[in-house]
Amino acid sequence: MRRVAIIHGYDGTDFHGSQRQPGRRTVQSELERMLTMVAPGSSSVVMAGRTDRGVHAVGQVAAADVVWSGTPEALRDALNAVAPCDIVALRVLEVDDAFHSRFDAKWREYRYRLVVADTPPILERRYVWWRRNALDVRSAGEACTQLVGRRAFGTFAGLGKSRAASTEALTRTVSECEWWARIEERADGHIEAQHTFRIVANGFLPQMVRGMVAAVYEVARGARPVDWIEEIIAANDRRVLGEAAPPHGLVLWQVSYDGVIEYGRLE
Repeated sequence: MRRVAIIHGYDGTDFHGSQRQPGRRTVQSELERMLTMVAPGSSSVVMAGRTDRGVHAVGQVAAADVVWSGTPEALRDALNAVAPCDIVALRVLEVDDAFHSRFDAKWREYRYRLVVADTPPILERRYVWWRRNALDVRSAGEACTQLVGRRAFGTFAGLGKSRAASTEALTRTVSECEWWARIEERADGHIEAQHTFRIVANGFLPQMVRGMVAAVYEVARGARPVDWIEEIIAANDRRVLGEAAPPHGLVLWQVSYDGVIEYGRLE
């Protein structure tokens, strides 16, 4: 048996999230099915992080002990040969037997994409949140700076976690958070603004990124002042925020570990 890290991406549209669930199609269950086909006797996989239903990934990491005598590259190719159309094995790396994809991760990066245009995007609608109203990039950037630091982020946590968990359990460290946009002219003549929210932290609460996007979006569209972000963080209560941004604009971008090759997305 050899322990490997499988860096993979997926279109989350048709999955019920990343973690195994009885009777439902998930990323973990598909990866384990693929391993059973090419390397019978391999262990179950351990994911670096959980993604909700509809959330995508381009740098997710799964660890498994595999029965495989070939090279890691050959295992990657074998996995892709049996993979469904919405999963791709990007790299397979042999790692130490003590490696744990979740607990050894030092930080994770997510990105969320929005498109502002008069009409929905044709090819990317499953991967972006389409909005009509103009967004102020400067205000969004100022709002993002208020999310950086070690804080209790219960305001942005879903699944009732902000009321059930202690302050310590709701605390995470956000090291980077930013917002940028670019303007493009589409083939149909419409002008669209492609906005990206990027965040790096040592860990994330359920729906935390989507909650943050919803909050920054309110500032960017002029419905709230920048200082509102600080106010709702201090409340540490999900009820002060409202609905989170929809899942289909969110992508797990990469995961990083100390002392080994960065298990992130290939640029």
